[in-house]
Amino acid sequence: MPFSRTRTGCYTCREDGYKCDEQKPFCGRCIRLQKTCQGYGVRLKWQPLQGLPKPKRARNTRQQKEHSKDHSNDETIPASSSESTGQIVRYDPSCIIPNDVHPVNRYLLNHWSTTLVTMVSMVSTSQNPFLVHLTPMISHSIALRSVLCSIAACHLAILRNENSFHTLATRYRLVAVSALRQTIQTEDPELSLATILMLQVSDRLFTVDSGVDHLSGAKAIINQVGINKWNSSRASFLLSLCSYHDILASVSRGKSPVFEFDGEFPIEGMESMKELTSVLRIVGQISRMRDQDAKHLNAWGYAIEEVLNELDQSEGPMGDVEHTVQAYRYAAYIYLYRVWHNKGAPDPSALKYARSCLAHLSLVAVGSPLVSAQVWPLWTAGCESIDVDQRQFVRDRINAMYEARHLPSLRRIKQDIEDVWNIKDEQRNLIGVDNVDCIKAILRSRQREADLT
Repeated sequence: MPFSRTRTGCYTCREDGYKCDEQKPFCGRCIRLQKTCQGYGVRLKWQPLQGLPKPKRARNTRQQKEHSKDHSNDETIPASSSESTGQIVRYDPSCIIPNDVHPVNRYLLNHWSTTLVTMVSMVSTSQNPFLVHLTPMISHSIALRSVLCSIAACHLAILRNENSFHTLATRYRLVAVSALRQTIQTEDPELSLATILMLQVSDRLFTVDSGVDHLSGAKAIINQVGINKWNSSRASFLLSLCSYHDILASVSRGKSPVFEFDGEFPIEGMESMKELTSVLRIVGQISRMRDQDAKHLNAWGYAIEEVLNELDQSEGPMGDVEHTVQAYRYAAYIYLYRVWHNKGAPDPSALKYARSCLAHLSLVAVGSPLVSAQVWPLWTAGCESIDVDQRQFVRDRINAMYEARHLPSLRRIKQDIEDVWNIKDEQRNLIGVDNVDCIKAILRSRQREADLT
């Protein structure tokens, strides 16, 4: 049977004379053999403009390869029009990707540094601490680089609706875990901690529950070095990330935080997040109330209630940060009374705080970076909402957040809230009161934690 040459495969397979499986964005053969996949489609050849000198060509192919090899490790910074005007060119942290990485890695890391970092951070792009602190670390750690590639592949699988990215995500995650095990005793502790924390982020946003307690692993690394030795700005960012995930995990687990320094480090290492950090610290203290005996519970409750009262910002203009702080504050009231008195809707105070929390959230545009921190207050106020319009706002808000970010954790949290509403409504219809703890309801019905980060 005569061989029929195709013109739809990638250029690498066509040059090698092999059949291409045409998997996008890189074909399976190139990935398997770690070849540079040259892609698909039509290649355009641009002619030089008349009147301009043609670029000098290398004498032969060997000379071209040697020239390319000599410059293979150069750091490249995107050209800017300001170069010709003499203006200062600011270095873009999102471009710190090693030049010697495989093209697939580069493709995934580029998606991480240009897209995903804006979804996991509460800070604007110019100051995004994931770019400033985390992305430069990828050239020093295979484990960290691999987990970021895994996260990017998970997200691209949703955006592109292609299962091949799910396969890539699993492969990179296995590489990350294997590399972490091999280097955790010898590698810079900051690199190991960063890898563990990004595995935690991956679990919360994509994996649901891997069954691994990443926060306990993070605590072991921190204690091994000694908390006083984590004194760089990058260390402060990592410790703040630990604290943030630890406190919200304490809520979703119904347990005390793992770390003793909850709220000590400003969120994402940013002083601008100081007020939000203060409220988050209170949330951690409320979680610790679960371990208090009855004779000390009231003292804790009254003390926390007084601190929350002092954080009122009813006067003056508010921006996204202030609205988010107040949403956290009202959610903290709801959480406090649930832990302290097991009191929720239809109690008037719970309904009032839920309404106020949702009102502040509604004043923050869905495109704001602060929205990445608003899942917990939305969950807390949403679960206590009885009003039909408020419940519809919660649905619409989560839908809008998903359309802007395409993170599967948002779909799970929406379904969890719907489940809680059904459970609470059924109980109110039966006995006229609601003593349903939302977190415990999900732990029982779903056999997993709610995704509050």
